[in-house]
Amino acid sequence: MPMTHLPLHRSAFTIVELLLVVAILGILMSLVLIGVGSLDDSAMSTTDLARQRQIALAEGKYAAANDSRLFHPRTAPVESGIFDAFPDTYEVLGNPEELEQDVTNRLWVRAYNDSGNQRLEGLDGGTYEVELVKAFSDGVAWEYLDGNVDAYRSPLDPTRRLRSYAINSYIGVNVCADDHYFGEGPSEPFAGPFVKYAVPTPTMMHIKQPSRTMCTIGEDDPGIGGGPPGHNGHGFMMHPNQKGSDFAAFQIWIDIPGLWNPGVINISHMDGSTESIKLSEPNLYDKLDSNNDGVPEHGVIFDGPDIQALQQRLLSGVLEYRSEDDLPD
Repeated sequence: MPMTHLPLHRSAFTIVELLLVVAILGILMSLVLIGVGSLDDSAMSTTDLARQRQIALAEGKYAAANDSRLFHPRTAPVESGIFDAFPDTYEVLGNPEELEQDVTNRLWVRAYNDSGNQRLEGLDGGTYEVELVKAFSDGVAWEYLDGNVDAYRSPLDPTRRLRSYAINSYIGVNVCADDHYFGEGPSEPFAGPFVKYAVPTPTMMHIKQPSRTMCTIGEDDPGIGGGPPGHNGHGFMMHPNQKGSDFAAFQIWIDIPGLWNPGVINISHMDGSTESIKLSEPNLYDKLDSNNDGVPEHGVIFDGPDIQALQQRLLSGVLEYRSEDDLPD
């Protein structure tokens, strides 16, 4: 019997099928890229926490070698006479001159020398200032960070500065916060009834709850005249009793946290542990940019759960947070 050869039928993809395959491949590629980006963010966040932990552990090493005294969060010597207005109750040493010298001896970063000369580099016409490496090497933290410049910078920081981190302004101070307490006028953050928040913490023994007290945080500091972010002038400062518009003159988020890590603020604690504080306000950056110019401002007045989360970690177990005694008459 003769063999019957059936005709071969070749089937080809239609245009619609090809487009569908291309679309699926595009979606898969997007998911891969998103996953890679998330991994990059996660890796940088892990490194950020590790570097903050390194600074917190350096605090402990310095304290162990220096009669329990801590790094001072300032980056410049105290101006002459700044301690003269402090009540005797808050003096830790014998006189203002000794206080000034004690602060100067413990600066963790020295962006200025004793005569006020800067260890800064001006960029972009002088509106963008960054610290020189000498500002780190002349600070007391340098030895305890093994001379590692990278320890001062967060991989999440998008700016060109060398130092991303600030030390909590309530830590290592003779009178908190000496760079914000200037007198007893009604607009001063630590004047009048608020002087109770200006407590001394020059030694590790003053830290009552090290595992809940913030040591470091990334700080986003606007440059001169509201220009690009520059060097962080002193420690990270905010008022411990920010409660809204009822007494707005005192309710100041003075410094700006680095909101570089999507959804969280990374910090270290005084015991060397770290924490990623999950943000509950997706528009927090917009609140800090109160004049809508794209640059966050100092002294912004508002309230919210993210502010409260940081307030509770300023000096846990020592400060009275959101005290009813502070309500206006």
